[in-house]
Amino acid sequence: MAKDISPKDLVIHVLNVGFGDNILIEFPADKNGKRSYGIVDCYSSKKTKGYLDKLILDSKKPSRLDFVCATHPHSDHIMGIKSILEDSTYKTMEFWDSGFRHKSDTYRKILNTLNTKKIDMIRVSSGMERYFGKVRLTVLAPSVVLRNKYDTYGIDMNNSSVVLRLEHHGTEVLEMRSQEYVGDMSLEAVRRAGRSVVILAGDAEFDSWAQVSHEYPRVERSSTHKPLVKKMVNNLACSVVKVAHHGSMHSSPLDIYEIMGPKLAIVSTKQKQSTKKQDGGSLTRDMFPHQSATIALEECDACILTTDGSYESKIEEDGSQKDPEMAYEGSIVIVIPPGGSPRWKKLNDKKKDVPDPPKKI
Repeated sequence: MAKDISPKDLVIHVLNVGFGDNILIEFPADKNGKRSYGIVDCYSSKKTKGYLDKLILDSKKPSRLDFVCATHPHSDHIMGIKSILEDSTYKTMEFWDSGFRHKSDTYRKILNTLNTKKIDMIRVSSGMERYFGKVRLTVLAPSVVLRNKYDTYGIDMNNSSVVLRLEHHGTEVLEMRSQEYVGDMSLEAVRRAGRSVVILAGDAEFDSWAQVSHEYPRVERSSTHKPLVKKMVNNLACSVVKVAHHGSMHSSPLDIYEIMGPKLAIVSTKQKQSTKKQDGGSLTRDMFPHQSATIALEECDACILTTDGSYESKIEEDGSQKDPEMAYEGSIVIVIPPGGSPRWKKLNDKKKDVPDPPKKI
């Protein structure tokens, strides 16, 4: 049964914009009942503004944009950002950038707007953490190792992508962290790893994930080394993942999905096909999402939802099955209660529609 979306909930909206990424984050309301917002990539400023206006109107408590994040400067991720930054309706506090400098006119105009509007630009990299009440946001990528390489264009742009991890705790994050080493058992060990975690993967591909898995290893608790090793930590465990690079064949390897163990995988895409001549005939295959990505996700028992309705699957007792009930276009909304398991809903909007944000999920 659907439940009301509470002011205490973290809500993530993956908007249907065709082949592109467009994500809006609603942080839990503060003590005055006001929510703040974050934008991760923006392909369609028109749809983003229309949807955000409905959210603000619905809450009757307008608030600010804590940040606008461009995971990397490909046009299907940044096309609408300049318009968001320029609009005086919204006060953007910070612009987050991967540091990959692009010569495109779209990217150059964003940089000019930052100067004109006097918006702080933050060049993020792995290890950065921000706290929004009970929400901890961690940057998993780009690695500093890769960032120092793509300063000379030695790394392709997709692997410069910002990857974000959001975890919604049941207690204030800073207070919990201050008690981390009180007693024998770590608080990290006793909570259910990954239950309230969402990972937004940008377009990160194999080079990036190799660094992420190296910098965020799975650490096992061992009584042999007690009390030196108290934690049992898997920083990549999550309930929800926004699949990297529209579910391409280069998006993420199976071993990364096995570490993540997501229950829901969201692919923001518009299906494309590729035809290749082969042995006197031809081979036509789906590209976004690609079969290698969907097989890897289903091997890990993840339900798959796509914004274009091209590949929907659910996990049954006898394995994964196509889900015809979800095979339609639509934005996807995820609710993460404090310290709890996520709930989600697929809306029924076309690429150019501005849907009504749900009140219940």
